[in-house]
Amino acid sequence: MDIVTPDEVLMRGLHLVGFNDSRQLVRKEKNLRRFCAHFGAKPNVYAVIWTDLQTTMIEEASVDIQNDATRLEDLLMAAHFLKCYPKEEEAEGIFKLSDRTIRNKVWAYVKKLQALKQEKIVWPDHWNPTESGANPETTFTITVDGIHCRIGEPQHGTYSKNPKFYSHKFKQAGLDYEVAMSTFENKCVWINGPFPAGKNDVSVFRAALNQRMGNGKLGIADKGYRGEGDLLAVPTSHDTPDVREFKSRALARHEKFNGQLKNFGCLSNQFRHDLSKHQPCFEAVAVICQYQLENGSPLITV
Repeated sequence: MDIVTPDEVLMRGLHLVGFNDSRQLVRKEKNLRRFCAHFGAKPNVYAVIWTDLQTTMIEEASVDIQNDATRLEDLLMAAHFLKCYPKEEEAEGIFKLSDRTIRNKVWAYVKKLQALKQEKIVWPDHWNPTESGANPETTFTITVDGIHCRIGEPQHGTYSKNPKFYSHKFKQAGLDYEVAMSTFENKCVWINGPFPAGKNDVSVFRAALNQRMGNGKLGIADKGYRGEGDLLAVPTSHDTPDVREFKSRALARHEKFNGQLKNFGCLSNQFRHDLSKHQPCFEAVAVICQYQLENGSPLITV
C-alpha cells in the first residue's frame, strides 16, 4: 500500500502544478495556501482519502496500487479539476500531458471519489421512522437546504429559455441539490438531486427526504420550506430568543458547508460539460468536504 504523509502530499501536489523545490522554499503556511488554491482542501485531507481509496471495500472506489497504473498525482489532478475547473487547453499546459490522458485520469478519479459517498454520506438507520420505537424523543436531527449550481441553458422545444431550469438565485438556468446536515455532528447525511432549479424546495423535500423522517425526528430549514411544519421548523416571529438563536446557528453552520461546496469551481462556475457529469462532480466534491469536516475543518457547534 502507498501510504503518504501530509507533507509528502503537499510537496507532490505543488510539484504537479509547477512549484519546483526551490519555489517551495518558503513558509509552510504559504505553501498550504498555494495547495488549497489548487486542490480545494489541505494535504492531510488528501492523504486520508488516498489511504481510504486503497483500503475501501467499495469496488467502484478501490485503487489497487500494485496492479493499476495509478499515482497520487492522478487523484490530485482530479481534485484540481474539481477545484479550479480549467479548460482542457489550460490543463494541458499545467500537467504537460495530452488532453485525452488528462480527461481519462480526471473522470476515473471523480467517479472513485463519488463512489466513496456510500461510506461517507450516510443516513443513520436509527433515524428511520421504523427504527424509532414507540415513544421516540423529539430531537432536531438535521438541517436541510437546497443548493443551486449554474448550467448552460438546456434546449426547449418552444422557448429560448427553459423555465423548468430557471434559478431565482442566479437568474439563469441551474440544477438544484437537496443537502441535509446532522445538527449536532460534523456530518453530511443526505444528498438528493439533481433537480431542475425551478422545482421549489418543498417539492424536492416531499419527493424523498420527508419519508425518512418522523417519529420525533425534526429538521430545521429556512422559510422556503413552509408547509412542512410537522417535520421542519422554520424561523418565525413567535420564536423565543433562545430558539431564534438556535435556529440561526444551525442554519449558519449549514451555510458554511454549502460554502465549502461552492469553493470548488465546478460547482460555483457555469458547468461546461454534459449534464450527466454534474452529479458525479457534485457528489465527489461533497465527499471531499465531508473529509474536511473530519480532518481539521469542523463546523460551528449549535
